[in-house]
Amino acid sequence: MSVRPLLRGYGRADETALASLLEVSDWERIARQELERRATSIVQALDDATLEAIAAGTLDMLAMCRQVADEIHQAA
Repeated sequence: MSVRPLLRGYGRADETALASLLEVSDWERIARQELERRATSIVQALDDATLEAIAAGTLDMLAMCRQVADEIHQAA
């Protein structure tokens, strides 16, 4: 979604809330935190054995994500 239409709808619903966003100066940090939160939500769905493998470094989650992305692109 484009940012401008999202902000426009947000501001129409609550002009005060939109005005408060003008006080926020560290959008990059906020975006990084949100990306981390979303990654965390994926990890929460994993079983203990898988989490232990990731924590121990025996399962490379980045490599797994790449493999699955490649599989999806090949199937398309």
